[in-house]
This record gives sequence, C-alpha cells and structure tokens, in this order.
Amino acid sequence: MNFLVKRIVAIVVAFSLISTLTGCATYQMHPEFKERHKSIKSVSLMPPGVEAYVLTFQGDKKILKDLIPIMEKTTAEQIEKIFSDKGYQIKKLDLSEKTLEANPELRTSLFHVNELFKKSLEDIVSRKKKSFTYALGPDVNTFANLADCDILIFIKEDGVKKSAGEIAKDVVKGCVITAACLLVGVVNVPIPQTCATLVHVAIVDSNDGAVLWYNNNLCNQNYDPENQKQLAGLIKSLISPFPESVFKEKAPKK
Repeated sequence: MNFLVKRIVAIVVAFSLISTLTGCATYQMHPEFKERHKSIKSVSLMPPGVEAYVLTFQGDKKILKDLIPIMEKTTAEQIEKIFSDKGYQIKKLDLSEKTLEANPELRTSLFHVNELFKKSLEDIVSRKKKSFTYALGPDVNTFANLADCDILIFIKEDGVKKSAGEIAKDVVKGCVITAACLLVGVVNVPIPQTCATLVHVAIVDSNDGAVLWYNNNLCNQNYDPENQKQLAGLIKSLISPFPESVFKEKAPKK
C-alpha cells in the first residue's frame, strides 16, 4: 500500500469515527402532541421488529439468527430504562409465542398493526403529508387494553454486517472515489461502512392509534449491531428528546 492510499484510508477512518460519535437525529411530532402529552402516564413496548443479516459479495442476505434476540433484548431494556427514568410507568405487554398460539385473533391483530406501522414508516420517510398526522388503526386498542397503557412504543430495527468480500469491494471503490474527491477539493467524501444499524421509533396514542412522536437515525447508520454498547447508545440518542412525564415526582430540595 503506497503513501497516498494509506493517507486516504486514514482520512476515511477518521470521517467514519466522527460520523459515529456525532449523529444528527431529528424527531417529528403530531400537531396535538403537546396537549396530549399532558395526560400520558404509562407506556408499553410492542415487540421490536428486528432484522439482522450479513450482506455478501453477491448481494445475498445471510440471516444472523443468534444476533436478533440480543438486539431485541438490548433495545427493550434500554427503552424501558429511559422511559422509567423520565417518570413514566412501564406496563408489560405479553406477546410471546405461547400467548399468540393461545389467541389466534391476537396474532392477526399484531400482524395487521405491524403492517400499518411499516406502511406509516414509508409514508413518514417519504414526507407524504405536510402535517405530521399518521395512524395505525383500531387494532392498537387491542394491545393498549391488554397492557392498560396510555401510549405504545413501536420499533423497527435493521442490523447489517458486510462479508469480507463485500468490505474489500467497498474499500477499493471508496478509496478511488475519495481520492477523486480530494483531488478536486470536495470535503464531504463517501464513507465505506462495514456495518450499519437503522432504527425507527414511533410513539403511538393508545386511544386512536395516532403516531404522536417519531424519530430515526437515517442520517447516521454507522453503528455496529453486534456492539450492544453502541446499540444502547443509539437507542438512547433517539429517545432522549422525548419529554419527561408531567407526573414525574420531583426530588425534594436539600
């Protein structure tokens, strides 16, 4: 590896680290969020929709079955801790396979509401509406009643790793593009990523299914899904802007 290539790789790594550490998450709110927030006391987490896979040189996806439950656990624990620290009551929602087997109608409702959630994400990301008004339909009431909660938290999470062949291809392509950009004075050069994690968070009103609050990390996906500390940090950065409960007990002044 000659000196120029070494310098390019060093620059790429530096940009990658800066991107990972800074982030640029933004959130969106329902027009009535501030008023509705005043009555929110309790929250319940819907089962996170997690996918994890290795992207191969041929473009195929190899599912990481062992990683998915780890991501689910890390995500659930972090979300519940954050909302608890903000003063909300955490209500558990049992949607285990055993529960769903005993209640086929519940499984059907879960399928329908998850499909509406995915469709809403597509519409939100594509900014189809000027006003942030999206809803997941009446099936939300089924789960809200089970948990006896004011809001439901929906999560869509994708973790991607790249195979050695795919990484090598990206590095070579990235170095060529980076070199060309630097020669013409372009600063914002593309960064070849070896992994990525994309998370969508939606807070849904249990009464009418309205999406009250939403956030994602589309602008910075450079997180390792196998690194639980990074994943927990990503979840925290996305949910931290959500306001504390108005019912949170204030610590007594000393």
